Formats: sequence, structure tokens, C-alpha cells
Amino acid sequence: MKKRFPLTVLRNLNDLKSNVPEIAKLSKSDSGYFRYEDIDSNSDFFFEIMSYGKNNNGFYYAASYKPNSANDLGTAKENFFYSDLVKKIAEWSRTLQLFNETPYFDEDPITTSYTNEFFEEYKLLEDGANIEPFDLERQILIDRYLDASIKFLEKYEAENPDIDLSEPKEQAKKVKQILTESSKNEVIKALSKFWAISRKRGLPILRNVFFELAKEIVKELGKKMIGL
Repeated sequence: MKKRFPLTVLRNLNDLKSNVPEIAKLSKSDSGYFRYEDIDSNSDFFFEIMSYGKNNNGFYYAASYKPNSANDLGTAKENFFYSDLVKKIAEWSRTLQLFNETPYFDEDPITTSYTNEFFEEYKLLEDGANIEPFDLERQILIDRYLDASIKFLEKYEAENPDIDLSEPKEQAKKVKQILTESSKNEVIKALSKFWAISRKRGLPILRNVFFELAKEIVKELGKKMIGL
């Protein structure tokens, strides 16, 4: 298959696929080569490499992306020479970063702050962490951890009927759903939100779902528990 591409195009596409922006994830494209998608599961922002062509000035690449700019949320399509494409991807990434840095008027600032704190502490900086999934052993470890956490939350609710823990239970289930189809840092981001929601419900809950049950996961990440 690779020999149906000119060598320059093959190398360019390999470079683009290997250098996924930190705030994006790599996804398959239905009609193109591949696409970057906003790591935020509630976002539909993307940058897709559709095809290539050639003219007298060299190879160029057709791309589709959203948003067009920070203040134009529409989808745009454009042809770029490789150096210009790299610059455009960087510009698109900066736009996503601006959105991430800007608080949402309808979002709980406490949960957001806690999520960011956990993610900054436990995100992986290794090559491929934004592209590659966890290996099977770690996926099973995380899945078992989430099952144990849900079981604890259900037991805590039964013993404390005035406390509603549906939100952390729902987030734990979301992490289980994305576990085998997401990159390492996507999973850690989702776990960070689970820990954040649990933390907001009170330190007794966090003490169990994080400090007690998550010890082995944190160890596998090569990290230390916050505050220990």
C-alpha cells in the first residue's frame, strides 16, 4: 500500500501522523487519510488530511478543518503546501488551546480546576502518549479499578441515602467505555475528571476511590500519589 504514494508524500504523511498536537487525538478518516480530533469529548473540532495533489510548485495537501478560526466556528477546506500545512495545524492547535484556557460560563469551575490539577500531575510525557493506547495488562487493571470504585460508590450511597453519587458513577462508566479505543492521555484525562468529581463529593469518597483503590494504577504510571 505505501508504494502507491510518492516518497515525499509518504514521508510528509508519516511526520504528520507521528506529531499529533498535544490537545488532539488521532482518528481514522472516512474519506481521507487521517484526522486530528479535539481531545475534549464534547467538542466537534477536527483537522483532516483529505488527499494530495501536485502542480508546478510541488506537492500540496487538501485539508478540511473546524473551526475556521477562533471566532468562526464553521468548517473550512483548503489546499496547502507541506510547510504551510504544518503552520496551519499549529494555528488550529493554538485556537483549541485558547478555547481550553477560557472558562465556560455554564461549567462548574471547581470540577474543572480539580480535573486540571489531577491531569497535570498524572499525564504522560512519553512519546506516543497522545496516540497509543495502554497495553492490555493496564487496560484490565484500570477496568478492574473502575469496577471496584463503582462498587464502593454504590455501597456508600446505600449507607448514606441522602448522598447522590450518580455523577461519579456515570463518569467511571464513561472511562470504561473509552478504555480500549482511546490514547493513554485521553484515558488519564477521563480518570482525572472521575477523581475530580469524586473529590468534590468529599474527601472520604476521594480517600477510597483515589488514595486506596487507585494506588496500583498510579504506580503503573510511574507516578506518586498527590500529597504523599
